[in-house]
Amino acid sequence: MNILLLLVPLLSLAGVVQDDVSVTEKFRFSFQTVCKKMVTHESPLIEVVSGTELDCMGKKIHVGPFCEKEMAADPYYLRAHVDREAKQVVCTTGKKVLFKYQCVKLTDKALCSKEAKSACSEIREKLAKRLDIVHTSFTKNEKGVKELNCYFESLPLSENI
Repeated sequence: MNILLLLVPLLSLAGVVQDDVSVTEKFRFSFQTVCKKMVTHESPLIEVVSGTELDCMGKKIHVGPFCEKEMAADPYYLRAHVDREAKQVVCTTGKKVLFKYQCVKLTDKALCSKEAKSACSEIREKLAKRLDIVHTSFTKNEKGVKELNCYFESLPLSENI
């Protein structure tokens, strides 16, 4: 469920076919901690704006940059999202992500009309931040619907060159 909240700002929920993550660890931070580190003023009132954004007393912040700073030394940092119920920001690390997306809506045109590698690079920025792109392709499913396929993994340094 939390992963779906993360995808709302990026993609239409109807198009996501698969988002399998090999999760290494999840680091949780209270809303208070996040706002304290990301804004200069006290934030007694904190509201959830979206699955990836908080409002710290009038200043909207994306939680991704917070997690990027907190996880600076972790080569497997993937993504950040807001856990509305627990009132926490979750920073997720992992070694593999397999993502499939159906190009079914008119709003998908911008993503689905690009080259597969370019589209997967855009997805990588949101869902697999520090992993390498291993495979990209467009295929058609059994109903003839175009699907974007992205596979991200942490490659050994010798393979990154």
